[in-house]
Amino acid sequence: MRDYFKFDVNFVMNITDVDDKIILRARQQHLFTEFTSEHPTIDVEVLDVAKKAYTAYLKKNLPLLSPDLPASQYKDEVEKTYAVVLNGGPLPGNEKAGDDEAKAKMHIKTVASAAKVIAEAERSGEQPKGFAEKFYTEAQDLLLPYLDSLRGTSINADDHGIFTKLTKRYEERFMKDMRDLNVLDPNEITRVTEYGAEIADFVEKIVKNKFGYVTDDGSVYFDIEAFEAAGHPYARLEPWNRSDSKLLAEGEGSLTKKATDKRSASDFALWKASKPGEPSWASSWGRGRPGWHIECSAMASARLGKQMDIHSGGVDLAFPHHDNELAQSEAYWADSHSHSHDEQWVNYFFHMGHLSIQGSKMSKSLKNFTTIREALERKEWTPRSLRIVFLLGGWKDGVEITDDLVSAGSSWEEKVNNFFIKMKDPAALQGSSTDDTLATALADAQKAVYEHLCDSFNTPGAMYAISELITKYNSADKSTVDPKDVEAVARWVTSMVNIFGLNGNAAADSQEIGWSGIDVPEEAKPFLHPLSSMRDSLRQAARAKEGVNAKVIAEIVDREALPDQEVTESTKPYADVLSNFRNKLSSLEESTNISKEVLALCDRVRDMDLFEVGVYLEDRDNLPALVRPVTRELIQAREEKAKRAQQKQLEKEKKEKEALERLQKGKLSHLEMFRTNEYSAWDDEGLPTRDAAGEEIAKSRGKKLRKDWERQKKLHEQWLASQMGAK
Repeated sequence: MRDYFKFDVNFVMNITDVDDKIILRARQQHLFTEFTSEHPTIDVEVLDVAKKAYTAYLKKNLPLLSPDLPASQYKDEVEKTYAVVLNGGPLPGNEKAGDDEAKAKMHIKTVASAAKVIAEAERSGEQPKGFAEKFYTEAQDLLLPYLDSLRGTSINADDHGIFTKLTKRYEERFMKDMRDLNVLDPNEITRVTEYGAEIADFVEKIVKNKFGYVTDDGSVYFDIEAFEAAGHPYARLEPWNRSDSKLLAEGEGSLTKKATDKRSASDFALWKASKPGEPSWASSWGRGRPGWHIECSAMASARLGKQMDIHSGGVDLAFPHHDNELAQSEAYWADSHSHSHDEQWVNYFFHMGHLSIQGSKMSKSLKNFTTIREALERKEWTPRSLRIVFLLGGWKDGVEITDDLVSAGSSWEEKVNNFFIKMKDPAALQGSSTDDTLATALADAQKAVYEHLCDSFNTPGAMYAISELITKYNSADKSTVDPKDVEAVARWVTSMVNIFGLNGNAAADSQEIGWSGIDVPEEAKPFLHPLSSMRDSLRQAARAKEGVNAKVIAEIVDREALPDQEVTESTKPYADVLSNFRNKLSSLEESTNISKEVLALCDRVRDMDLFEVGVYLEDRDNLPALVRPVTRELIQAREEKAKRAQQKQLEKEKKEKEALERLQKGKLSHLEMFRTNEYSAWDDEGLPTRDAAGEEIAKSRGKKLRKDWERQKKLHEQWLASQMGAK
């Protein structure tokens, strides 16, 4: 939006650092830390608490099991009781497996770890060193909710640090992940804990406008009936879900009392009277805290006013969260029960699809996720490759991480990478043709990308258009294209990858062609360029009719001056390759023509020595070799080549083994092969005429024996020939 459409963007990011889930999690972590500090070893009290936590967890999350099931019997019993689910089937009452089954599997795995250490603690006497740490690690997910059920209401909730300690940690992680992925920082950040008083004032105005009401416990609810009676639409994002009791309950939060004084089941909390163990702020109705939905409305309105252009969030937030935000914000900005809808709060919603794997949404609740940090640290992904996959998947319909999508992302990246490497070569921008084929292709691509991005930011279509333009360049006759058009294509593709955030912090209007990673290290060039030039000359001479000798080699080597710079730790690998190449050339034995040996050394320095230090020399007809970095595609091609060579060698060894076995089989003479106890008489060729009982061999059997005899005769003759050859 900022760099392509040139919009003036003010990006405000709301951070919910207080809601039911955060309160629970922060409280649990606080209580768990206290508990482990009080009990550094696994004593009788700890084991008793852990067993009760195990029982409570089974009862709530794995109801098909008896809550009295001993931990030592858990593994066998859960495998039997939940066999259908573990084998991919549905839970009783479900038609097919889905998120419910994924959660069940997660709970099964969680309890398995805890049950194992509980059983171990029950039967062990003296605890081995480090057992307490292992016990708490494996049993933590069971202990957290149980400790909260025991002590959650007793913590000092006035200490907001208990809650912000958790959220600050995750906020820092989130911001680091976003920066690692080259996501731009927001212009402003708002946090609920910094807007307590403003949120209370926001709710008070909604009540004043007669769209909210106060209950006896000091909570405030939004009056949907009054809102609609005033002519305002409710649930206009997902009207079909307005009566979904499950979604409505999730929207109210797990800490909300089930029985309230709400006028309607659909009314939602604007302000919640705080209970013991919950943070609170002062308000006209007593101590309380914001409802989940009101937080974003109040903070965004404080920064952006009565209307914003775009509101974004996950598709699962459309109802009730965003629908409720719309209603309460428009209720706030309404002056009275006017039927005018001039107070529309949001013009456009961007509801992002989920990131999925194996058909299930990636989520912390399912524990089926890989964090961005883990993916980058394990080198499974780079910031660029992740962004490419997201761009290819699109924002609206979600992204299913499949082998096909990963392969498509790799192919797109490699294609653009190779294009940029070619564009860094001065030869690509030389010539004087006036053919306009490439100019037409560029105009078509620019038009296609514009139309795709205008079509609800259709990034998959835009990525395809960029790829197609590169394909047209690759297939074009380079002798006929206009170099100015080639440069224009290179600059436009560079601009687009910069706009899409695929080139670090590079500006959209950067004059540098290409993206990072397409050039060899700068400090390596003083060693690589002389080496490449020397190798080009050697290959040309060795492939000529006259060939090369030691004198020609010496002349070529001496022409390329050695770098006069000091060899450092970072340049040593490249200096060593150059030095070793020169030494090997000098050590070639004197001969009138050593072209074959020279070409072999040239191949080796390209395919092995330089490759190992991340550099590849791409040989080209009638042009100097292109000095380029080793890419994933080159590594894959090398691995496939090695695999083919290995397969060829295995097949060769197999054939040799089979040939040897055939020869060994031929060691037995055909004249002796049937002289066994199975027969009692033979003819002059050693063929049986009577069996062991003296009965004459049947004619049909005789024919078969003759065929076997002839086969062995041939093998024996081959064996005799091999023996003669060995002598």
